[in-house]
Amino acid sequence: MAKIKPKALLAQSKVKKGPSQISVTTIFTYLVLGVVVVSSVYAAYKYWVGKGPAVTAAGVEGN
Repeated sequence: MAKIKPKALLAQSKVKKGPSQISVTTIFTYLVLGVVVVSSVYAAYKYWVGKGPAVTAAGVEGN
């Protein structure tokens, strides 16, 4: 590995790095994952809300 001269090293350390770019693929992946999570939570909510009163009503009717 080549040695870096002290002046070059100092200049390199002073260079400010800007924010890294987020790729379109990353945005799309996170968007899809978000939609999957939200839809699964919504489906679970609808399932439990729909199931709750039906089970209670069936139990009451059975007595």
